Amino acid sequence: MKDDTVGIACDWGTSNLRVYRLGPNAKIIEKRDFSAGITAIKNRKFEDTFMKATQDWLHEYADVPITISGMAGSRQGWKEAPYLPCPTNVLTIANNLTPIRLRSGRIVWLTPGLSYTNSDGLPDVMRGEEVQILGALSTINSEKITICLPGSHSKWATVVGEDVTEFNTYITGELFEAIKSHTIVGAMIDPNSWDEKAFIEGIEFSASTNNILNQLFAVRAKGLFNQLTTATAGAFLSGLLIGHELEAALAGARFRKVYLIGHGQLTNLYHTTLLEKGFDPKILTPDIIANGHFKLMKTIERNVS
Repeated sequence: MKDDTVGIACDWGTSNLRVYRLGPNAKIIEKRDFSAGITAIKNRKFEDTFMKATQDWLHEYADVPITISGMAGSRQGWKEAPYLPCPTNVLTIANNLTPIRLRSGRIVWLTPGLSYTNSDGLPDVMRGEEVQILGALSTINSEKITICLPGSHSKWATVVGEDVTEFNTYITGELFEAIKSHTIVGAMIDPNSWDEKAFIEGIEFSASTNNILNQLFAVRAKGLFNQLTTATAGAFLSGLLIGHELEAALAGARFRKVYLIGHGQLTNLYHTTLLEKGFDPKILTPDIIANGHFKLMKTIERNVS
């Protein structure tokens, strides 16, 4: 079959495996999703899993480049790919891909992660989000931008020109789940309830002080004095935590525009919080990662030719 397929891209995370068949200008011709994140792979059968997801494509498109991003390149993944220090850009990433030779002899390319050390000497890392950021840059025309990728470990990255110059990670999502499931504060939360008004109140409460440890216990105290209920406490806690994250991530910001890469309820909560704090958020779909892979593929082709 002859068509416009120019490459095969793979976003392989902790929980999911997504593969894309790409056409010209990063067009997604076909996408497949599997609940086959790296933690689900038994006996390190990464190649078998990858082949099962893409075998017909590999046979049909024998000469197109294949790039893989995400936790497949972690120490627990298929093969460890290095971290590149920031600042970095698409050319540097493309020049530091890690090859894996399949049993068939074909080469697939793992993308490196990124590292950043702040002025206090604190290290940080990301793996997979960097290709989403590269993809976002294909749709944004600005010299300096801030990008947030909500998640269990949300990332806030600064991009200047084509360079990812710095980023910071916040463990907000995982902290929310830990408090909800394993603390006396969480014991008063109904996990099936949501209250938008309580969420906004949590955002507002977060701005009253930077003493988050005291404010976390206040969630329980408010419940004891009927200021929160089991139906409202979870949303209030979420607003409190996301509010504190944004206070830290955007401290001293002179800009209004913030780009969010994500989908679903969590991304919408970040969108709401940004609006509440006077920012101008814009949501980009996670499939923007296809644009990032396309950029890497074009660089690979130029390097080979």
